[in-house]
Amino acid sequence: MGSLLADRFLIETLIGTGGMASVYRATDTTLGRTVAVKLFRADGGAAEPERQSGEIALLASLNHFALVTLFDAGTATVDGTPRTFIVMELVDGPDLRAHITSGPLPSLEVAVMGADLAEALHYVHEQGIIHRDVKPANVLLSPSGFPGRSMHAKLADFGIARLLDQTRLTATGSLLGTASYLSPEQALGAAIGAPTDVYSLGLVLLECLTGVRAYPGTAVESAMARLQRQPEIPSTLGRDWTEVLTAMTAHDADDRPTAAEASLLLRALATGTEDQAVATLLLPAHGAVDAAPTEVLSADPAPTPKPATTAISRKQTGTAPTPSVRRNRVILWIVLAVLVVTAIVLWALFLAGGDVPPAVPPSYPAIDGTLGTHLEQLQESVNP
Repeated sequence: MGSLLADRFLIETLIGTGGMASVYRATDTTLGRTVAVKLFRADGGAAEPERQSGEIALLASLNHFALVTLFDAGTATVDGTPRTFIVMELVDGPDLRAHITSGPLPSLEVAVMGADLAEALHYVHEQGIIHRDVKPANVLLSPSGFPGRSMHAKLADFGIARLLDQTRLTATGSLLGTASYLSPEQALGAAIGAPTDVYSLGLVLLECLTGVRAYPGTAVESAMARLQRQPEIPSTLGRDWTEVLTAMTAHDADDRPTAAEASLLLRALATGTEDQAVATLLLPAHGAVDAAPTEVLSADPAPTPKPATTAISRKQTGTAPTPSVRRNRVILWIVLAVLVVTAIVLWALFLAGGDVPPAVPPSYPAIDGTLGTHLEQLQESVNP
């Protein structure tokens, strides 16, 4: 405390400590702003230097409103020992773990927070990164100055994140992550992917709504419990929350929504349009409805998914029809008018057909003799 790290960052107070590093509140004397300094331990194992440089590279490449921002990184000598450090934005608020201790959180607050975090996960998944340790202690709550919103949630600590399709930094079969929020595939030591983060986020949101961990107990007890049963989702949460959380915490990773789909579902819960959003995004996934798939991800690698207009009707949102819709309506009315006029004309011609006088057979000149007789016979044979 009170020392100057790297001749620039004045260490003030200890914020928290973990297995690999400690986090301090500090002042950037060059820019005059308050920051958080994460100082890694010097007694790590052989994989620590690789993991530390990996975390720095990951954080430096990410930029999203629901992620903690990296400002600087480097190495400094502390008590004669080289120490790696990173400098991040200081989120001046509690973490979600402390926030939950006061009891269950309001449903609207959880839906908004969950949508932001799911969007952040979609962003990092698009960069080929999985977090691997989504838990309440890694969700920092920043005060919000916007009316009607008390806080902003930011996902922190990518210390055990890894790049998809890259060599694992840990030994085969070892576990990384907090036991209470591990996905079934993590508990089994199997290959993991983006659905792992969606599962962990589902458990975090369930705990926010109930104030109780879905899988308490020791690490072994917690890990084994999720292999034996699904998390208990109280019916008092309502049908919509039950459907969303059940999908996010499905045992089979292929049955879970993507982070982008989860964000859309949670955003719909927050805006009160959950019925159609759940029906549009969840039911086709289980084959219950033979309908065209709803587009939920942009083809471009944009960090933020565009809202799915098929998930929320215009009647619910109160938006006006687009110009193309109005143009189609005009064309439809013109076609209908032409069909009506045509039908009237045809009906009139049909009625007029009943007053047509019968055809009068043609008359022929009178001729005497046998020839005249034959002409009369021929005329009678051809008359109608």
